[in-house]
This record gives sequence, C-alpha cells and structure tokens, in this order.
Amino acid sequence: MTLTHEYNATIVRREDLHDGFAMIWVAPDGGEFAPFLPGQFVAIGHIAQSEAGTPMLLKRSYSIGSSAQDRHTVQFFVVHVDDGEFTSWLFEQREGARVWLAPKASGGFTLQGFELGHDLVLVSTGTGVAPYVSMYRTHKDDPPWRRMVIINGVRVSTDLGFRDELEAAAANDSSLRYLPMTTREPRDSKWTGLRGRVGDVLEPERLRAQTGVALDPRECHVYLCGNPAMIEELEATLTNRGFKKHTPRHPGTLHLEKYWTE
Repeated sequence: MTLTHEYNATIVRREDLHDGFAMIWVAPDGGEFAPFLPGQFVAIGHIAQSEAGTPMLLKRSYSIGSSAQDRHTVQFFVVHVDDGEFTSWLFEQREGARVWLAPKASGGFTLQGFELGHDLVLVSTGTGVAPYVSMYRTHKDDPPWRRMVIINGVRVSTDLGFRDELEAAAANDSSLRYLPMTTREPRDSKWTGLRGRVGDVLEPERLRAQTGVALDPRECHVYLCGNPAMIEELEATLTNRGFKKHTPRHPGTLHLEKYWTE
C-alpha cells in the first residue's frame, strides 16, 4: 500500500497555556494557505502505522483562529484529550515538526447568512472560541456587526485561550463585549470574572444587563460552538425564544458547530 499524502507543513510556533491546552501555528509549504472564511476548519494530521504495519494518515479537524487576511500561518487552539490518539501525538510535537495540512478549509459556520448591522452573540466552550477570534480579527477594522459578544465558558481560568487579546480588544473597541466564564475555578483564586455555565448569561435580562444586547431574533444572530451537550441544550432554549436554525437553504438566526476531538 502506498500512501498518497505527504507532510506539507511545519509547526513554526507553539505556546502552552498549561499541560492540557496549547496554541499551535502551522506554516504551509509554499508560503501561504488557501483563502478561507473566518469560522471554517481545516484538518491536520500525521503519518502513522496501521495495525498491519502499513502507513496511514491519522488526522483531525480544528477551527482556524487566524485572520483570513493573514494566511502565512494557520493558528489552532487545541486541547489534549486524555487517551486521545491524535492529540497525544500532537502535544509531543515542537517547533520544527512536520505535519500534514489539508489543502483548504471547509465548513459553513461562517458569517455568510449574517444580516448586516445586527448584533452577534457568539457562545463557546473551551477551544470553541477559536472561530470567533478569527471572525473578529478578520473584520474588526470594518465590522459588519453592530455589537459582537464573545462568551467563552471553561472549567478554570487558565483554560481561557486568547484571553489577554480579547480583554485588550474589548477595552478599546466599543463594539466588542467579552465574557469569559468558569465552572470549577477555586473560590480562593484571584478570579473575579463570571462563574457558571454559558447558558446562564443567555437569560435575556442578564445578557442585556451585561452587554446591552437584546436576545431577540429580530435584532441578533446567535452562534454556538463547542461541547455538543451545551449546543443541544441551548438550541432547544433558543428555539423556544424564536430563533431558527440556519441552513444554506433556509436562513435563520441560530448557527451551530458541534465538534469533539480525540
């Protein structure tokens, strides 16, 4: 058996939040990644050995955190899944390691279908914040939104990716609200931010008090990315409040991206 895939990219930078979360930048051979839309994902992989001893491509897909205007490197926010075959390999890699990178990005979790001038409420858990960072980075100088709210729920504050960047951006950009939340942060820690699940802040009055945004399908679009259980729960809640799931054929104001990596 001959494997048709070959390594075509290099890890050029890596920053670890802690043992379980890392930022990884990958540079494709040729100097630039193919054009993509913020919110899309791309597969990365490595050549492993099958049980029969033949080469095989082991790959996983990750949302892109980079701006679509800067394609010299592709940034990923990744979590090490316990006993995950691919992520265990990925977390052993350092700068200079060779990887396989899919030739182009995929996915419909983008701002296509978003109505110009409306509010954006972007809800995520864990590494699901990455596509929202890509959206903000790409469009911050000429935003199509009236206000953008990024809600990111994690277990403890050290799991928050892009925190410094988003806090600084929100302090200087009146159109951006950033709400990081924790569910298991120790009570005696220095964390002074929100505690609880991301759905808690989607109570209409609380969201309005925190951000000034009305949770109204006539005024805003809601995006959900991350833990499938969170998405299923909030999809039901938001549907009951008048939000309609968006599809290419049937535009709506509720956009979903479920993913889980191993």
